[in-house]
Amino acid sequence: MYLLTKSRGLRLAAHESLAAIFALSVAETFYRFHSFTLECLAFLATWYGVSWALNKARKFGHQSDVPQHVRLLSDHKQAGPDQARPSEIGGVRRG
Repeated sequence: MYLLTKSRGLRLAAHESLAAIFALSVAETFYRFHSFTLECLAFLATWYGVSWALNKARKFGHQSDVPQHVRLLSDHKQAGPDQARPSEIGGVRRG
């Protein structure tokens, strides 16, 4: 857990907080297995499922009708031959 939070930082905690709070409320309300281990595993499974659903919903909300490779090409301008950088023409500036 320490390595996960160290490598991903607090952004992971902020990203997962909504799913964790929802899963905790479901576990506290509905799970009564009389076993800590079973309740903990059910909570973790619920958290995973809610997190998966939220990530799919976020990705679905950010999709557009244009395929990604078309968007990438339209976002970048192509430099013409008169705008070529020196490294593109052998390191010699001409003109």
